[in-house]
Amino acid sequence: MFIKKTTEIPIDSIRANDQQPRQNFGEEQLIELRDSIKEFGVLQPLILKKENDGNFMLIAGERRLRAAAMAGLNKVPAIIKNATDEEIGMIALVENIQRENLGYIEEAKAYKTLMEKYGLNQLALSERLGKNQSTISNKIRILNLPEDIQDMLVKNKLTERHARALLKLDDDQLRRLIIEKVVKHSFNVKQTEKLVEEYLAKRENQ
Repeated sequence: MFIKKTTEIPIDSIRANDQQPRQNFGEEQLIELRDSIKEFGVLQPLILKKENDGNFMLIAGERRLRAAAMAGLNKVPAIIKNATDEEIGMIALVENIQRENLGYIEEAKAYKTLMEKYGLNQLALSERLGKNQSTISNKIRILNLPEDIQDMLVKNKLTERHARALLKLDDDQLRRLIIEKVVKHSFNVKQTEKLVEEYLAKRENQ
């Protein structure tokens, strides 16, 4: 079996990846990971790219890097990969998706950034990532919602299906009114969809 070589790399020689799709790392989860690292060490190596100045750029593993620094480690295990900028962006996104804790809006923004940066359409991106084009399309559509509504969805931990229900409306003020009611009454997805349908029906009858 082929095993990729792992090397110990000083933390202060690693710089962050500006293509990291995750924006919210969660303080509580970082503390839990820090405590785990204190006891067991960093179990999964980071993926890095060596730069011309001898330092390293982080491709994947920012949560582990942050938690390791919090745990007081000076070095972390890493696999060095020679990757293009496009590959770096793809790897960072895929790692976060596979770990299943990347927010759906963060994921949508990452898809859009990769498409714009490398001139990819949805089909080309879906082929590179091994995901259905419809999945990528549905995620990106959520970015049609204004930034403040996106922020409200994230802040109140509303689901992707809540967001998609809002897309059925074309009035941003009405969307804000709906989401305020959803938050106030802790509506689930079905209740939210019903509320949206009621507003659409009212509009048709006016």
